[in-house]
Amino acid sequence: MSIQSPATPVLLTRHKAGSFLELWTVAWPLMLASFSGCLMTFIDRTILAQYNAEAFVACTAAQPWYWTVEGVLMALISVTEVFIGRYNGAKHFAKMGSLIWQMVVFAFACELILIPISFLFHYLLADTVEPLAKPYLQILLLGCPFELAGFGAIGSFFVGRGETKAIPFVLIFSNIVNLVLDLLLVFGAYGLPSMGIRGAAWATSISQMFGFVIFLKLFLQKKYRKKYAVFNFQWSWPLLKKFFHISLPYAVAHFCVVAGWAIAYQFLVTKLTHTHFMAYSISFTLYTLVFFVMDGLGKGVGTLCSNFIGAQQHNLLGKVLKQSFRWNCIFSFLFLIILLGFSDSMIHFFVDAEICNQIDFDRQVHLFLIWSWLIFGLETAWLSAQNFLIALAKTKIVLFLNTICFWCITLLPTYFLVGQCGYNSILYLQLIGLDTTIRIIIFYFWYRNRTWISPHGEVI
Repeated sequence: MSIQSPATPVLLTRHKAGSFLELWTVAWPLMLASFSGCLMTFIDRTILAQYNAEAFVACTAAQPWYWTVEGVLMALISVTEVFIGRYNGAKHFAKMGSLIWQMVVFAFACELILIPISFLFHYLLADTVEPLAKPYLQILLLGCPFELAGFGAIGSFFVGRGETKAIPFVLIFSNIVNLVLDLLLVFGAYGLPSMGIRGAAWATSISQMFGFVIFLKLFLQKKYRKKYAVFNFQWSWPLLKKFFHISLPYAVAHFCVVAGWAIAYQFLVTKLTHTHFMAYSISFTLYTLVFFVMDGLGKGVGTLCSNFIGAQQHNLLGKVLKQSFRWNCIFSFLFLIILLGFSDSMIHFFVDAEICNQIDFDRQVHLFLIWSWLIFGLETAWLSAQNFLIALAKTKIVLFLNTICFWCITLLPTYFLVGQCGYNSILYLQLIGLDTTIRIIIFYFWYRNRTWISPHGEVI
């Protein structure tokens, strides 16, 4: 993807290019937006935990399969951010509108794939959770195109240009809708029957529809119409071919990791005792809640790097990575403080005193939380590196590292050692930590080798 440099680079913020504060200025709205999505998952699980323990476990086991499908499609569409960023850096503003519309059409066309998947995917669920997890999964999958078109396609228009401040407010509004509908539909109120886990799924899908409508309204604002040609819909097969050449390896990499993760969930829920799986579910629910930091910071790195590549400011790429490491250290320290001060209160929120007082449960859940903290720091570093690679269009490297490392170092050993040999399930998180560390080390030596820089200092 070659774009000529503009005469003067586009300034994304008022701070110095590639600085600590510029990364924060771009990343914090993305963190808040991601937090909104994490919060939606957290709300669903906590409300279902209060409603019924079986519904909570079924939701926890089903969501990775939803994230597998949604994540693959979102990975395809979210690479739009890279194209928008490069267009913005090169000041090719008029190319943006047509690209966004093509991605919106693609998002809704995904329904043709999601309908058959929604009726077949339940065969991959463990028998113990299938009766409750099946309808939950089907409703989420059928409503997925609204999320893909809203946050995935139209959201890329804002993220790629570094105009990220409006995104959190859209998703906060969606979360409010989700929370209200969760309470109404899960428990039943004002004449509405209690729908249990189905109600949680409907609440999520309807809130995503609201989010799409607001994103569309923002995109069609008068101030964008002429400059970004937002009403220009021109289908371009060469552009789509170039687009999928970059996005497809990333989507396959995402599928291999998240599908493997979902498979791990299924044999964990069947092999572990109810107490151990509850401990894992709680720790991972809390980990999901802080995922917004690594996701937002990684996307911030990708946004800045894409714009710098478009503007031919390649000397700033390494600087952005260094700033992401500094932010990683700060957030890892804050996460540790939260765990040390509030972990017991958070655990009691999910389970009753009878389970909390069990020595085996208490020891296991705290082990999970300690390792979740370690993985948080490692995953944050890796997602920054991964988004750096995506900005460089090096998605085949992402595919190779994610697939080989996760399946060979994490999933297969977990299946044999935990699932078949009965090792403590904490080994699963320990292997994730090892896997992520190896990916970071490989990336570090690849980066230091600088084979991705031409003799003239350009990205190749």
